Amino acid sequence: MSIALREENFAVINIGSSITTAGIGMHDTNKPPTVSVNMANYNYPIKNNKIVNWKDLEECWHNILFKELNIKKSRNESPVLLTVPVEWTKLEHERITQIFFENFNVPGIYIAPQPLLTLFGCGAVSGVVIDIGSEVTDVNVIVDSNVQSQSSFAIPVGGNDFDRYLLELLKKDTTLVEQFASIPDVDLDIEFAKFIRESPGIYNVSVGHEVMNNKLKAELSSAMEELPTVSAEELLDEDNPKKADEEDVGDFPENVEIEYKEHKFTIGPYRHQVLDPLFSPSLLNIDSLSVPEAMRLAIMNCEPPEIRPKIWENIAIAGGCCMMAGIPKRIKTEVNLFLPHSDNAGDTQPRQLNFLRIPDYFTVLKDKKYQQYSTWLGAEIVAKLVFMDAKNYISKVDYNESGPSVVHTKTY
Repeated sequence: MSIALREENFAVINIGSSITTAGIGMHDTNKPPTVSVNMANYNYPIKNNKIVNWKDLEECWHNILFKELNIKKSRNESPVLLTVPVEWTKLEHERITQIFFENFNVPGIYIAPQPLLTLFGCGAVSGVVIDIGSEVTDVNVIVDSNVQSQSSFAIPVGGNDFDRYLLELLKKDTTLVEQFASIPDVDLDIEFAKFIRESPGIYNVSVGHEVMNNKLKAELSSAMEELPTVSAEELLDEDNPKKADEEDVGDFPENVEIEYKEHKFTIGPYRHQVLDPLFSPSLLNIDSLSVPEAMRLAIMNCEPPEIRPKIWENIAIAGGCCMMAGIPKRIKTEVNLFLPHSDNAGDTQPRQLNFLRIPDYFTVLKDKKYQQYSTWLGAEIVAKLVFMDAKNYISKVDYNESGPSVVHTKTY
């Protein structure tokens, strides 16, 4: 006989290669996760969205469930919803299922793809999700709550690469190099570059990339000068109520002074270029699509063609690097190159871009600083829905009857 599951016992684990978040008690979804685990403490068992060490990953989950969330293993009444990358295989899903039932004694489990949950957290069921992680940036398209596997692209560029590129720029600043040389106990290294990237208010990645100043756009417009063009205001879709809040870039000083390890350093305007490898991977000698190219190909792969404009109107940004200032505006500028510049464009052509955010009725999570928890919020919502009925999730009875492969019968 199955244990009656209660909302206060529902647990969610949102897996990340750098940070994994978790929480228990889904009666109130308007809250950030209560547990945040640095995967460095477990030797980074997930790298490039691939599980490289199952033992360390299992130890991480064990610590989350029984130490951080204080679940009792002998009388485990907490079903677990696990968010996973879309790249994980059926065999990996089966092994996860086996671990949670046989080693953690959970009463139920549900495995859901992260991009889908990101959209749910933003109040949408169709759209494109850009997940900017520490090692990989994933572009995935969702149509009517279904992940379009043919439209999934992984770009081998992430936060670690941004740090590496910024460090290269920092080392070209002779004044900064001299500053560090005069201080023996502080090094100009990757740690300093990461400190700058993670510091708010220092840079904005859209600086110097405003729509009307884009050289390539100017060339395109010149080549199509006989055709009526859509105004920049229309393309930016300023009146759409669902769009993500975009602050004005404002006037940034050419140089900024920052304090690091009790010393002050001056950083030049090159700091705004920290995200450039995402739009031009060749800067780091990486042979890969850029984010705008991956978005375009992903959406073009979707059928029927009539759905494509709707996808362009629902863009969600997630991942550990999604809070970098100016990302939506920068993406709009770059993607605008692919949009039609004619009033005669057909119904399948996009005319506006729109970035999603957590809806206002989540009075706490709607705050901009919590936007990174859209995937977490989507997971909370789904947990409340699926764990109320044993028909929707994998129960211990299901597992005992069919084994690990049962996971494929009840999943998104």
